[in-house]
Amino acid sequence: MVARLRIFLVLLLGFPGASAARPATPPDLAPTVILISFDGWRWDYADRYAAPNLRRLMKRGTSADLVPSFPSKTFPNHYTLVTGLRPGHHGIVANSVRDTATGRLFTMWDRKEVQDAMWWGGEPLWVTLEQNGQKAAAMFWPGSEAPIGGRRPTYWEPFDDKFPGSARVDRVLGWLDRPAGERPTFLTLYFSDVDSAGHRSGPESRAVRRAVRRVDDHLGRLMKGLRKRGLEERINVVVVSDHGMAETSSDRVIVLDDLVSLEGLDVVDINPTLGLLTPPGREDEVYGLLARAHEHLKVFRRAETPASWAYREHPRIPPIVGVADEGWQVVTRAMREVALRRYGTGPGGAHGYDPAEAPSMKGLFVAAGPAFKAGVRLPAFENVNVYPALAQILGVPPAANDGDPAVARSLLR
Repeated sequence: MVARLRIFLVLLLGFPGASAARPATPPDLAPTVILISFDGWRWDYADRYAAPNLRRLMKRGTSADLVPSFPSKTFPNHYTLVTGLRPGHHGIVANSVRDTATGRLFTMWDRKEVQDAMWWGGEPLWVTLEQNGQKAAAMFWPGSEAPIGGRRPTYWEPFDDKFPGSARVDRVLGWLDRPAGERPTFLTLYFSDVDSAGHRSGPESRAVRRAVRRVDDHLGRLMKGLRKRGLEERINVVVVSDHGMAETSSDRVIVLDDLVSLEGLDVVDINPTLGLLTPPGREDEVYGLLARAHEHLKVFRRAETPASWAYREHPRIPPIVGVADEGWQVVTRAMREVALRRYGTGPGGAHGYDPAEAPSMKGLFVAAGPAFKAGVRLPAFENVNVYPALAQILGVPPAANDGDPAVARSLLR
């Protein structure tokens, strides 16, 4: 009888020592946030494609469509999410930026410029945390590689898109396994799969369907790791996207060379937006040629851009700014030839459009954990409101930002 009871207890409780290899649940866990970016995840992907792990998170927490800032591009909006500032205020005004004071050019692929704090205005959340005695960790995030205000996150990685997604998740879990004095309270995690597939094949494609499932599997791996550590209900997990995706085609292309001579022009930003610097004395001419050159292209002087963009004040905003209508592209002739050779004439995808005019630019917000309301679906809100909500959860005073405190409060318990 004793032997049978022993066998029953072993089966019920697990073999002796079976849980010894698991990290112990931290008894001293401070309020903690993991901010995850599914780059390019359009607002409707969770309904269109299988994403069981994200759907479970939505049921547990708070969700909404997230409205990006203009321009709805990757670097500007990732930095908006962690500063609460619109691109026209924090200075990353596009994925490609010319600083006229120095003549320097910032692009996403230039590691030297990306890691130079000169470009990054405002105060990202990890800097505020580090200044207030907390630690942050970035498994990739625009801005995290630069010593902004003299500070980087305590733990960070230089961007490497070939770094396996599962290894990214494991790195984050490893940071959470550190002892209290070394454990970060704010962690970021980034995946580009969905964005890349959307650009290459369009948002309606099988490639996007596969990418959605892949990043959802990474989320599942993270949640399983938190569950094993007894942290699933104790850590705030926030999944966002920087923008959505519009379907494009080779039939909806505006060729800039056909509208204006490019001689002497500095085409700083292009597709589906335009940012043009002109030689002295040519600004009026170039603006006049482009202002009504194509029915699917809107062109503005910087001082006349829509007020809702908050895209007038920063000196890095080019004097001539344009944006194509949703689904249209504006490219140079050389760019078009390269794209046709590489991708053919099939559908593709683009983002950057005016969020007020392009519903496909809306992205994703899903958050679950002790700080967030449970099982709530909210109306769409602007992404500048994510930052103040995270600052409140983490107990630090928010830096100056463009968010609305009332919207931030609506997300939280």
